[in-house]
Amino acid sequence: MAKGSRGRRVALTQAAIVLFALVVALAPRSSALVERYYVDRLYPAVQAIATTASNAMPFSVFDVVLVAAAASTCWLWVRAMSHARQARSARPLLMALRVTVTAAAVVYLWFVGIWGLNYARPALDARLGLPEAPASAEEVQALLERSVAETNRLYGPAQAEGFVPFVADRDIARALHAVEAAQGRSRPTVPGRPKRSILATYFRMAGVDGLTAPALLETLLNPDLTEAERPFVLAHEWAHLAGYAPEADANFVAWLVTTKEGAWPHSHYSGWLFLMMETASQVPREPRRAALERLEPGPRRDLDAIAARARQRVDLVQRVGWRVYDRYLKSQGVREGVMSYSRVVDLIARASRPLPGRNSPW
Repeated sequence: MAKGSRGRRVALTQAAIVLFALVVALAPRSSALVERYYVDRLYPAVQAIATTASNAMPFSVFDVVLVAAAASTCWLWVRAMSHARQARSARPLLMALRVTVTAAAVVYLWFVGIWGLNYARPALDARLGLPEAPASAEEVQALLERSVAETNRLYGPAQAEGFVPFVADRDIARALHAVEAAQGRSRPTVPGRPKRSILATYFRMAGVDGLTAPALLETLLNPDLTEAERPFVLAHEWAHLAGYAPEADANFVAWLVTTKEGAWPHSHYSGWLFLMMETASQVPREPRRAALERLEPGPRRDLDAIAARARQRVDLVQRVGWRVYDRYLKSQGVREGVMSYSRVVDLIARASRPLPGRNSPW
């Protein structure tokens, strides 16, 4: 009797967890309340605790969680199928399904609480008071031409300094804190220790540059990143840690961070190289070719190295991986899905317009 009563309590608890997760997933979220209570108060403290804890580990906590979850799920279902065959009953399979659904609900609630609510923040352009009119073709063309000129100018100083990851990381952290302070954040983000993951092969095949892992808010980087790419990618992942969830917002903040006045030459160069590649993809062929013809040999070699890395991608893996990520982004309210990455050019162009009375976001 006691055993049956305990089983009912467990079942009711599992049902309550799943129901709560459904309510959290489906209920509308007030962006004003999220910004006021979660972003301004709760999230900075949670991020500091979680990232400090993961930084203390020399390995990826996310990898451990991933392996443990996969092993536990396999064990659960193998055991359930074995018991179902022995008992000639579907009950063990239903119990395994109940445990799996409950575990998925717990994982979802953890994700929402530790980071996912950042998707419900007010739009970045509204928070910064950017002009509403979208970037014109002329503005995008001008950004491409300027980024080509800046990339050419910064290549020499970047090479003279040499690439030192520790110096780059320290510089990016300092610049990120300055950008955060300019945007009104009182508590600076704790930068994540860049780590390599067991997912490195997947990153390579799918064309993923980095990941902000939600287990304990840590930073995972593709180990194949070139020296020219790494500062910007790291700044992008740390922007996610700072609570900028949409990809365009993280790209925008990463560009501010890497191109901030006084930035270390390699970081500065990385930011403008990124913008050059982004704007080039949005400019018609003839003006794009005319602008890129002015690119000097050094930056061209970096573009060739990036292209060589891109050729390691496996088309099927990339298409499936990005399709899944596209659906994930849309489920979090990012209507453009993976296309939102390119919206950074629009944000930068609008932020670059000289408007009296508007505070600079950087």
